[in-house]
Amino acid sequence: MHYLEVDYRASSLNMVIKGLSSSIKEFQRSGEKNKWYDALFFLEDSEHIFGLAFIAFQNYINASIKDLTEQGGKQLQLEHYKHGDILPASGYTNIELIICLANYIKHKEDDNEEFHKHTKRVLSQFNLNTDKQCDITESAVFRGLDILDENWDLIAIKDSVLRWRKSAAAQILGTSDSGF
Repeated sequence: MHYLEVDYRASSLNMVIKGLSSSIKEFQRSGEKNKWYDALFFLEDSEHIFGLAFIAFQNYINASIKDLTEQGGKQLQLEHYKHGDILPASGYTNIELIICLANYIKHKEDDNEEFHKHTKRVLSQFNLNTDKQCDITESAVFRGLDILDENWDLIAIKDSVLRWRKSAAAQILGTSDSGF
């Protein structure tokens, strides 16, 4: 085993995603207990929680690329995002979608009229709304969750990110990826 294969960031990501997932479950319980708490309240309350998960995934992915390559940079990131699973009818990977969803939530409230070109291109390829003033029901966060996991399960998405890291490590380091 190559020493860079050791993923010392995984436990932190697990804790963060577990906590965010618990927060989402609290909102779901509110809907079960309170008749007035409908799906729109849930979407309004949970969009930023799901967004925090995408930001945590983005940080983990970019830090992993830096760890594995022992250097950073946008070009290396774009290259290694391709190690993810290609999503149907898009040509983009789950990792690329996660990165763009993180950028979406980070910049949704910015005064700039449009998102970064790459973010907009990827989200548009998935037919996700890039209008910053869109209705909450059309938020790219929720439509992106539909694509990544039909149950909106952050733990399942996290597991796919951890698999990506293992695959990226094998490819970058030239080691065997026996975990698949």
